[in-house]
Amino acid sequence: MLDMNQLALFFLVLARLSAFFAAGPLFSMPNIPGLVKIGLSFAIAVIIFPMVEKAGANYPPDGWSFVFALAREILVGLAVGYIASLVLSALIYAGALIDMQIGFFMSMIFDPLAGAMTGILSRFLHLLGIAVLLAFDGHHMIIAALVRSFEIVPVNTALLQGASAMFLIKVFGQAVTIGVQIAAPLIAVMLVIDVTLGLLARTAPQLNAFMLGFPIKIIFGLLTISIMVPVLVRIIYSLCGVIEKDILFLLKGMT
Repeated sequence: MLDMNQLALFFLVLARLSAFFAAGPLFSMPNIPGLVKIGLSFAIAVIIFPMVEKAGANYPPDGWSFVFALAREILVGLAVGYIASLVLSALIYAGALIDMQIGFFMSMIFDPLAGAMTGILSRFLHLLGIAVLLAFDGHHMIIAALVRSFEIVPVNTALLQGASAMFLIKVFGQAVTIGVQIAAPLIAVMLVIDVTLGLLARTAPQLNAFMLGFPIKIIFGLLTISIMVPVLVRIIYSLCGVIEKDILFLLKGMT
């Protein structure tokens, strides 16, 4: 039987896990039912609770102290989930840049996975990232890092400092940089096409270079994407290890 202290500790563990699944990759998708997320959080909390008790967690007192401890665990879970989801965010951003260059940005569609309006290639790269994460057990690695967070930062011991916030901003900037780097080869191809069409418009003014550019950009853009797919798979796989290191670095900064 659980006493009141153990029950309070269990709810703190559940709060961190639930916050992670609300913000993390794969599990935070809007088309996953809320009951599934809650059930998964509860199941993992039951499994790891004995380990958490041995990790040196502080039993929160009653009253407002428990509320503050609950808010602290929610923030820790959201921070870990935020970092874990930045790979897919970088791919979506890279896809948005590519859509803008090719001309697909004008045909935005509603993506139920992202819960927002996205371009065609943004959705493709998002789905590619999810497929690679599942194929290489990236979801297992992320959950393992989350479970390890209870060893590095025991329950009700996290110190939310300014350095942690700065690290989150740094990781966000890193994701934007990765998105630009992924889209850079196609942007370079589109730049060459734009320069070529500009020269063609100067030498043959009777040609409508603007209308001619749409099919040319789409053809060369899709060819470039098809060539980049094997490289993108390797990049996504390598970023899974970067995510794990960033999560552990963030957690060590909270001790």
